[in-house]
Amino acid sequence: MPYCSPQVRKDWPVAKDRQRRPATLEQACGQIISRYREKLGFSQMDLAVATGYSLRYVGDIERGTKSATLRTLNDLATLFNIHLGSLITEAEDLLGSKDRHDKLSLGAAGKVPKRRS
Repeated sequence: MPYCSPQVRKDWPVAKDRQRRPATLEQACGQIISRYREKLGFSQMDLAVATGYSLRYVGDIERGTKSATLRTLNDLATLFNIHLGSLITEAEDLLGSKDRHDKLSLGAAGKVPKRRS
């Protein structure tokens, strides 16, 4: 019996994957960048052309597999018409205040831990 592929309708709605809670700051930045890109109605290709970066690099940044430089983040923030600090702050907020607090936590006596030499 020959294999018959099921008919795929192009007009069926496709559910977007819910974005997971980011595990790293890079992933959080990527999710924020993706949100702003979609808000502008840009595809990843549109963003790549507008910024002069490769499509692969834009995708890697959005997935959080590459760390964007400050220059890149500034270029993206300028394109999105927001301040660079806002982009970073939103990413930190998305990552969660608990993670930031853990990294900056004080020692048991309430003092900043000393550096090891």
